[in-house]
Amino acid sequence: MDPGFDPYAILGVSVLAGDEQIHSSYRSLARSLHPDANPDDTGAAARFAQVTAAYELLHDPVRRRAYDLTRAATNGPRAARTAPGPTGNASVRGASARPAHRPESSEPDLARAERDEFAFLGLVLKLVLVLVAAFLVVMVFAALNRAPECGPGVDPSFCRPAPSLAP
Repeated sequence: MDPGFDPYAILGVSVLAGDEQIHSSYRSLARSLHPDANPDDTGAAARFAQVTAAYELLHDPVRRRAYDLTRAATNGPRAARTAPGPTGNASVRGASARPAHRPESSEPDLARAERDEFAFLGLVLKLVLVLVAAFLVVMVFAALNRAPECGPGVDPSFCRPAPSLAP
């Protein structure tokens, strides 16, 4: 694209213009600049092509967003920065920009792998402890809920015999 190509200026709309405003501006310009409406004007076809290209760019939401992002990157306040910033980094973006504080290494971290192994063993140990605790709770509950002693009005199949006093 031509660096001087600004579809918003060509169509005469704001950057915040909606689809309807862009469409109506294109329609009015297309009617006035169409080569059939201006047979004696030799530049009308070029201006009509430029208006059509601007409309096609702004009418498609994906292409419009890409253009807006590119426009902001090349015309924004950070793009014009040439003096070193507070960190001494003169380049805001690109290969010459300062690397991250903790760059990712391509080599595997052995200490991290060992920690992951111990984390798995810790998880297994926790699971075993939970199962043992649940078993103990069930056993205590069973020991405290003993069957009643046999007596009058108690079903003999669900009672335990009374302790005998004879040796």
